[in-house]
Amino acid sequence: MHSSIAHTEPMPWQPTFVPPLDIAREQARRVLDEANALDTSLASELAVYGTFGALQESLRQVLAALDAEDGRHA
Repeated sequence: MHSSIAHTEPMPWQPTFVPPLDIAREQARRVLDEANALDTSLASELAVYGTFGALQESLRQVLAALDAEDGRHA
């Protein structure tokens, strides 16, 4: 029996929220500014991982907004 997470099936769920491009850009800039301000020598691992996750989500939203403007369905 496989019990590690590497042997589980990925979830078929995909995020469906696509903000307007101007809002996605503004959010991404804010998150990037916060990430740049994070002192990684003093920050906890949780703060670093949280910042990385926020950056990933911001990038996903910007790319989804760009795709929506181009008429793509990614």
